[in-house]
Amino acid sequence: MSIELNLKEIERRAKHSVFQDGLSEIILGTFLFFYGGALTVKSFPWYLVVIVAIFLGKPALERIKAKYIYPRTGYVKMPPEPKSTGKGIIITTISSIVVLIGLMILLMIVMDKGQGILFFLAYIVPPASGILMAIGPVWMGQRYGIMRGYIYAGLFVLSGIAMPLFEIETGYKAVGLICTFVGFVILLVGGITFINFIRRNEPRTIEHQEITNV
Repeated sequence: MSIELNLKEIERRAKHSVFQDGLSEIILGTFLFFYGGALTVKSFPWYLVVIVAIFLGKPALERIKAKYIYPRTGYVKMPPEPKSTGKGIIITTISSIVVLIGLMILLMIVMDKGQGILFFLAYIVPPASGILMAIGPVWMGQRYGIMRGYIYAGLFVLSGIAMPLFEIETGYKAVGLICTFVGFVILLVGGITFINFIRRNEPRTIEHQEITNV
């Protein structure tokens, strides 16, 4: 049993090391920043940011890793994540959306239809969006032991609460501001982490390694 636990700890640390270069956060922060900006600018098609991220995000990440990271760390191929992990996040997100839709309908019934929608957009959507977006960083913290993931999650939640509390913005524009703000923070932290990583590690001979599940 102790051997199995030690092997799992080794695997967890190996996965933790994947985040040591800050590139994943640079990619995520860049996406959130521009996606949030697109939501706040009415004339800009936000879906273009999603399309660009889907088709260019992973290739760009791999090219940067090949140029700056692998020469310093060697190539490590991590095992695929268990399907149940992603499924749990998807189920939680869908369930939350269903609850939110039900709450909106309830508000429209209890209050005047127009007032119910306005109340929902102003006081429910921003904090609920912040909580939903915090799921990913919390999972990152639990799964990989990345403590700053909990900080990102806290920023999402606090930003969502701040929107109605200080009457900053409502609806999708509030969501956009949350994404822009937290995305900028993630991008900034990722950039600093990346610069420090490059400075601390000199290029060396590339080694190819593959870590398998235990």
